[in-house]
Amino acid sequence: MRRILSSMLQKEEEVFMMGASGTYEPETVLSSMKQNQPDVLFLGVDRVKSESMSLFRKLRTSNPHLHIILLTPLNKEGANVAIQGLKEGAIDYVTKPEKSRGFILAEKHFHKRVIPLIKAIPKLNRKMRSEIASAGDRKVSKEFFQNVGRMNPANIELVVVGSCVGGVSSNFQILSALPENLPVPIVIVQHMPKIYTEVFSAKLNESTPLKVIEAKNGSLLEPGTVYIAPGGFHSIIKCESGRKRIELHKGPRVHRCRPSIDVLLRSAVQEFDGQMLGIFLSGSGNDGALGALKILEYGGSILVESRESALISELAQKVKILNSDIPERSAEKLSGEIIKAIKAASKQKKFRFTSQAYGSSGSYSGSIEA
Repeated sequence: MRRILSSMLQKEEEVFMMGASGTYEPETVLSSMKQNQPDVLFLGVDRVKSESMSLFRKLRTSNPHLHIILLTPLNKEGANVAIQGLKEGAIDYVTKPEKSRGFILAEKHFHKRVIPLIKAIPKLNRKMRSEIASAGDRKVSKEFFQNVGRMNPANIELVVVGSCVGGVSSNFQILSALPENLPVPIVIVQHMPKIYTEVFSAKLNESTPLKVIEAKNGSLLEPGTVYIAPGGFHSIIKCESGRKRIELHKGPRVHRCRPSIDVLLRSAVQEFDGQMLGIFLSGSGNDGALGALKILEYGGSILVESRESALISELAQKVKILNSDIPERSAEKLSGEIIKAIKAASKQKKFRFTSQAYGSSGSYSGSIEA
């Protein structure tokens, strides 16, 4: 695996491959990091309880500015490693095939995942240009869309969260501070493969008073429940007999993503007639920008994670271009903004819910009533 990855990186222009090693001996690795001062380290970690995970934590302490990308197996233990690593400061992860199979496809898979990550490194937590678009993708810019929508829904009946690179830790911060009896459902699209979204939902469920589940085909949307779009499927929302539910399908990838934020939002704005709040967290690429446009065209509201908070704010800034009034907030403050937006949009609808501190400085205490 190291040979395949090393060979691929050595062929890339503007990438200098400093070396590869099979050792996890802390002193040797820390000495190498000090001597070479790399920008990025790819670190293979197969299990949470392992010397490689211990090394990751030592590196996070001794080299806090080093960008670490975890190489994890595509299984449940690998998903546990990835989620834990992202919570503790890894910038992302790349799945690797099992040793017994998959080597033939490894280079293609690595190229698809690793090269975009390498190219995104210079953008991490830096000021984004006002227009960023990949070749071949439809542009979303002020030239075509300027201050679309009024962001004044009569009510908010759904919250949709879209995130990519860096979004895992932000989702944990936000959900941990929301109240158990939140009066609306939340659907989250976090770009992840199958198995990983299952573990992601389970870990989130342990950290919030809300009920968090991985969405299934036919899942009914219920208030106070968070639905994670499963990896490998697109999630859409449909209404049957007056009940809104999630349906899954394996349509073509959109912006190279499945699940896709745009696919979910296209269905959500129609079924909820714009009575919704879209939240865009850390991430790169174009998936979500056109969905945000749909929210605004239908009169819904949007919040984005701030440049200072997001690991990479490319997606959020593409969304921000659509309407200059879209608020930017740090991840720890977004939970309060969600509560505020639901309250402000629901003046004609009586509800009462209590929000209390739950593991985040961004949480509220007491009751909010409209």
